[in-house]
Amino acid sequence: MLTFLIAIDGSGYSDSAVDYVVRRAGQCREPVHVHLLNVQLPLGGVNVKIFIKPESVESYYRDEGMAVLEKPRGVMQAAGISCDYHIGVGDPGEVIVSYAQANRCDEIVMGTHGRGALAGAVMGSVARNVVQQASRPVVLVKGEPAAGR
Repeated sequence: MLTFLIAIDGSGYSDSAVDYVVRRAGQCREPVHVHLLNVQLPLGGVNVKIFIKPESVESYYRDEGMAVLEKPRGVMQAAGISCDYHIGVGDPGEVIVSYAQANRCDEIVMGTHGRGALAGAVMGSVARNVVQQASRPVVLVKGEPAAGR
């Protein structure tokens, strides 16, 4: 079974990554399984820990993550592709690489805006960090966000 991890951030670029995996799954002779992963940045600051209950913070992460994962989950279901979903919290690059390794994903698929090298060097990039850290293939789906979704 071929296993993909798709990093989902709610952008049109991650929609393009989902579309890529759906097309790729249609070309595979073997069964395909997809892991959809949304990574929430940790809420920072002392006030969060003092004034907000841990259950409320966890609920916030869950609600935000589920909202982002709803559309890609529907796309996978409509395409008849088996999938799991997960919401991580932390540094996106680290969480993506760690999740892929722990779940023995064959490929990590991410959408990217395809900015040039200078912009990537100055701004930093989750995709660049994943490519540098991952021990498995990383597919970057470059291009315009998927239209009509």
